[in-house]
Amino acid sequence: MISPDKIDEWIHEVEERPASAALIIRYIANRLGELAAREEELAAQNIALLNGKKVEEYENRLASLEYQLELLKRQLGGEMVLPTEAPPSQPASEMLSLVLYNPLGQVLRAEIDPLEMSSGQTIGSLAGAPDQDEAQPAILAAPSQEELLLIFTSGRTVAMPASSLAASPAESLDWQQAYLEEPRVKEELAAIQPIARMALYEYCIQASRRGYVKKMRTSFFTSHAAEGYIGTGVKLPADRTYNLAFAGKDDLFVMVSQEGYIFSMPAERLPTAIEEVVHLGITDHIVAAFTVSQKPSILFVTQTGKAVHRDTSWLDPAGTFKTKGQSLLSRERREAGTRIVGAAPVGEGDWGVFLHDDGKLSAYQLNQLLADGSLERGRAASSIVSITTFHMPEVKPQPPG
Repeated sequence: MISPDKIDEWIHEVEERPASAALIIRYIANRLGELAAREEELAAQNIALLNGKKVEEYENRLASLEYQLELLKRQLGGEMVLPTEAPPSQPASEMLSLVLYNPLGQVLRAEIDPLEMSSGQTIGSLAGAPDQDEAQPAILAAPSQEELLLIFTSGRTVAMPASSLAASPAESLDWQQAYLEEPRVKEELAAIQPIARMALYEYCIQASRRGYVKKMRTSFFTSHAAEGYIGTGVKLPADRTYNLAFAGKDDLFVMVSQEGYIFSMPAERLPTAIEEVVHLGITDHIVAAFTVSQKPSILFVTQTGKAVHRDTSWLDPAGTFKTKGQSLLSRERREAGTRIVGAAPVGEGDWGVFLHDDGKLSAYQLNQLLADGSLERGRAASSIVSITTFHMPEVKPQPPG
């Protein structure tokens, strides 16, 4: 604040020492510039309030928070339990949704009871074996109360509850009965991502098939997802959107390529702009992207059904971008045609569901699978198209009466 006393002091200073006039004038000019900028800022805020833009911004933030809260409530069975309240009784079992989808925008869902599965069991069948020359399907396991985000290669997104998809019998899945979210011109369905718990994470990491990533704050991602567009996450014409992973500050982000190269880096160090972080060969592409926090091991599955695991301590986080990555496969196995079709962090009580090229869906207890070393033990050979993992829910015995 420039007071009258201050002005009188400057005038007296200039009268006694004329040489100081230039310095005083420069100070006054700078201060007037600051005040003018602040006046413009306040005027812009007033205009925003008058035309409703600021109000709309706050309303959008509130709507986003309410949406995330609703998703979390759905995960808890529809009720938020306060510390002073008695927890609701646990259901005997929670149904699991198996979601199958393809780049054409077709989506199928089957509901299964995970507690009725046995390791190595065929739990479903997809009519018509996937054609290697056509769009390959993918599989996702998620709770039936999950919220799903359909991600297209154009960056467009569509959110929907898993339960809004009609459930088909697992033993007779047929693409002709699938829900269709029709792609627009020059786009394909790239992935389906569960997002009900995204509010619990600090970051959302977007990955492309060619090893480019972009990290964003979950709040930023949520606002864009609410608008139905999150961006492609790609820079090269030959590249395409792959998938998303949510991460906490201390989580390790991992990508696995088809030729068996692994990139890992703390989520905190990933770039906030689209950048290539692992240098892949011209025929290689990313087949898995996830974060590691509490899981002790990582499962890798080849197209022949061989299961390989590594302790998470085996991972060697990259110090720079554009590295070649750690190699899982030997040169001989790579040249012989061995390829990775999927990977995931695993722990005690985890199961996997595998889509075979003959359309069969098989389920395995992962500890048993790792002990056997292969899915094909005791069954006819077939190639693996896609894998997904889930944690088997624990059922607490109910007190009598």
